[in-house]
Amino acid sequence: MKIIKKIINGLFIVLDKGLFYLDTGLMSGLVVLVILSVFLRYLFNISFNWTEELIVFIFIATTYFGIILGVKWDEHIKVSILVDKLPPKVKIFFDVAISIITLITVIVAAYLSLGWIEKVGAKISSGLKIHYSTVYYMLTISFVMVAIYELREIVLKFVNFKKKIRES
Repeated sequence: MKIIKKIINGLFIVLDKGLFYLDTGLMSGLVVLVILSVFLRYLFNISFNWTEELIVFIFIATTYFGIILGVKWDEHIKVSILVDKLPPKVKIFFDVAISIITLITVIVAAYLSLGWIEKVGAKISSGLKIHYSTVYYMLTISFVMVAIYELREIVLKFVNFKKKIRES
């Protein structure tokens, strides 16, 4: 059991670092492209339609992959006025229930997004000449990754709950 736990922790460390560097790289690329695009447009009156499209696609990617980081760091938007006032044991129950609802929602959304991509993903983008499905699959990947991190959070919350029961 300890070996499996060690392997899973190692996989999450690699996944966490990869996701962090991917998001950092995408955001850096976005900044460089926006500055370069504005510089070329206003100083030299040069504009490329593919750069505008690439900027939009990278912005979409940073948003989708940023959602995963928000779930990972537990910094996503939530209204917790009532839950924060509950006793710790009851609070854990509500946290787990919210995580389960989120998990079910993103799994259903990931599944439904595959059908949606099949219907509308064949169109070719005008600037980059790539299938829109390439961009749309980022949404599905994001949903799957959020599900993985939510599942991890549920397991960690149960482990913490068991520790709190033993302590009391």
